[in-house]
Amino acid sequence: MRKKILSFMLVLLILLLPACSSNSKLYNLEDITQLFEKADLHLKPQAEDNYPTIKNVKPSAYELLDDILYIYVFESEDERVEASKGLIVEELFNTPSDINTSLSYIHHMNNVLIIYITSSPLDKSFKKQIDDIITTEQVQQ
Repeated sequence: MRKKILSFMLVLLILLLPACSSNSKLYNLEDITQLFEKADLHLKPQAEDNYPTIKNVKPSAYELLDDILYIYVFESEDERVEASKGLIVEELFNTPSDINTSLSYIHHMNNVLIIYITSSPLDKSFKKQIDDIITTEQVQQ
């Protein structure tokens, strides 16, 4: 009887372990910048500044079409999800008055959070281009 219980517990453990691990690909900063470059969206790195951290993760900032793109790379998708909960861009960024943070676009991709803050509404085709970069990469995983 004891052997059967032990065998059952072992089988249960083997079945549960894969369910606990994430199958999501983890990206690094270079992976993300290359995705933009492949789509002919050239990112111009911005000088190190006091950009707001989210859950102790400091972003890399880039100029994209005269606006700012922040890329936050977290250790895991779970950390990114937790960091994104209740995220209010207006409270996070103390932006100059000429930038309306309500015109920000937030994109999630596994362990990466991308925030694009624009000074004017995005052209629909350009917004779709950014969305497509992320969506296409997620499908290819």
